[in-house]
Amino acid sequence: MDDRIRTFIANEGWLLVAILTFALTSIAGIAGLGALAGAISVIGWFLLTPILLFWGDEVALLLEDADTTGTTQTAETDAESDPLEELKRRYAAGEIDETEFERRLERLVAVDEIPDDAIGSGAVDETPTDAVRVDEASDEATRTEPLEPDRERERER
Repeated sequence: MDDRIRTFIANEGWLLVAILTFALTSIAGIAGLGALAGAISVIGWFLLTPILLFWGDEVALLLEDADTTGTTQTAETDAESDPLEELKRRYAAGEIDETEFERRLERLVAVDEIPDDAIGSGAVDETPTDAVRVDEASDEATRTEPLEPDRERERER
């Protein structure tokens, strides 16, 4: 949101609402719509004007936060999302089946076990012989056989 608009809402927004309320109430009254005129005056004079008069800064900040939570922040969140959460989401949505989920989960867990200093030096062997699979019955990690059968299934596809 532009800084001028935020400042206007924070400082003079109440005055704009008060003037618009007066104008709309007058037009509705002249048109013979007394109930509408009453509703406009109650909402404008007794609800919106005091809110903007006393809490204009907070309303401007809320509008600014609502403006920045659009597509830009969503794209950043998607780019930085946790790979495990993304994997769970895709499995729950039915995009991948159970075997694919388990295979990718094994890879994620294997990558988490690699020390950070090994990643930077390039000393990591790209063919892991062990993987850790999370047991579905408990949260304990258990050793499983090598990933070679999974690699053969992947080559067949």
